[in-house]
Amino acid sequence: MTARAGSHDQLIEAYVLDITRRLPRRMRNDVAFELRALLSEGLRDRAADAGRLPDEAMALDLVREFGQPDDVAARYHPPGEPVIPAAYTSGFAWATAIGMALQWGVSLPLTLSGDLAPGVPEDGRFTAWWVSYGLGAFWWPGFLVTMMLIAGGVRRIWPPKVSEWTPRTKIDRDHINRPAMMLGLGLALCGVATWVCIAWIVTTFESPFSRALALDPGFMAARAPAVLLFWASGIALLVVLIVEGRWRSLTRKIDLTSKVAACVLFLWFVMGGRIFVTDAADEMTKVFLVLFIVMIACEISFSVWRQRARIRQPQPQTGPTQTQPQRG
Repeated sequence: MTARAGSHDQLIEAYVLDITRRLPRRMRNDVAFELRALLSEGLRDRAADAGRLPDEAMALDLVREFGQPDDVAARYHPPGEPVIPAAYTSGFAWATAIGMALQWGVSLPLTLSGDLAPGVPEDGRFTAWWVSYGLGAFWWPGFLVTMMLIAGGVRRIWPPKVSEWTPRTKIDRDHINRPAMMLGLGLALCGVATWVCIAWIVTTFESPFSRALALDPGFMAARAPAVLLFWASGIALLVVLIVEGRWRSLTRKIDLTSKVAACVLFLWFVMGGRIFVTDAADEMTKVFLVLFIVMIACEISFSVWRQRARIRQPQPQTGPTQTQPQRG
């Protein structure tokens, strides 16, 4: 097959235009003129070496070797700072996923139950949710992108000062913050005192306030002693930590076990029957207990994650890797 006259020049020009449309308008003509001259000269040299006239196939090989249009355009005009820097992409993805999951996890059950869509038939509630709260949750990633744009603009206007590196956390992870531990001990003692005061008020005074705080007899008989036992073990652990001033392997295991026990204990409180005599106090307390269970579970996950080895020995590779070229 013989090439059409001038088809190689048209191919080079199409390649050059594909590159220059990725550049700022003020640069396009100068870059196009320079690049077309460079490629045309390279094509003539290649044709002379081959001892034949240039054709479309030869021009296609030349531009393919020269590079993808995006890469070539980046040589002439490097891209600006990305909206989301590479160091923050993982955090951005997690923040986006968690934020949208929370919105969907709250709005979908309430819509399907009819609380957020009282006038919508049952078979149309999911559609009503999707076109309202479902798609509406995408405001969150848009908000995060906007914040990243603002942060990037602030960094360009007021560049951060370059300072010497310092550790973000204490090197000694076993060292404890004694003031924080003493504050926790004080809060635990206040909790015990509040528990005793509630029991004293309920049994001593007869008023709407005391009736609202009245504990269910079944709770007092079966589950209340477990609260005091749990508090006593937690206070004992805090005292040991304050005295020793650091974590040990044993105290970390006891702390983790107590957190798991707290989740089980609170779940028992929620599922095991009434806590307070009045409905309002009972329902509100159980809602807070569920929130505490979620918070403690997150704290357990974070504690396990922190205690793992940050730098682990790589697993042995059975096959060829990138650092080990394959043998032909």
